[in-house]
Amino acid sequence: MWIIIIGYLVGSLLGGRLYGVLSGHDLATTGSKNTGARNAHRIGGVKAFLIVYGFDVLKTILVLQMSGPYFWETAFALTLGHIYPFWRIRAGGKGYAVFSGIIWAYDPWWFIGGLAILLLFIKLTGNSRETGLVMLILLPLAALWDVENVIWATLITILIIYHHVKEEKA
Repeated sequence: MWIIIIGYLVGSLLGGRLYGVLSGHDLATTGSKNTGARNAHRIGGVKAFLIVYGFDVLKTILVLQMSGPYFWETAFALTLGHIYPFWRIRAGGKGYAVFSGIIWAYDPWWFIGGLAILLLFIKLTGNSRETGLVMLILLPLAALWDVENVIWATLITILIIYHHVKEEKA
């Protein structure tokens, strides 16, 4: 059960903050003022995106590898920590990189398939933001084999969509 608390605390460690320390660019005060990979790309290009996205995905995968029977509870805690970090409740990311890490940790083939679909949708529509939201349905679909898994996966998806929509209205 301790892994759930660790999940929240590790979720609160943000790749965007790490990038800020390494580069001197505070993502929370530049661009869209979000600490996520998309804003990092705006500010520092592909390298910045890869640092932020990679860190956030890897932290998620590593913690979930240790989560044992508390996979979904820990995944939810990681998502909460990422969006609402303990050190500053509304200074986190939007949850997409954590979502990617959850998918990867749950089943790498779903991640690879989802990435292929995402890239195709982006190519067809030219829109990465809404296409990313569509990809959130992958998590509940991947979890379909167990009702409890679907409930947790759906809660994570709703949290990320809610936060995204709330940020867009602000």
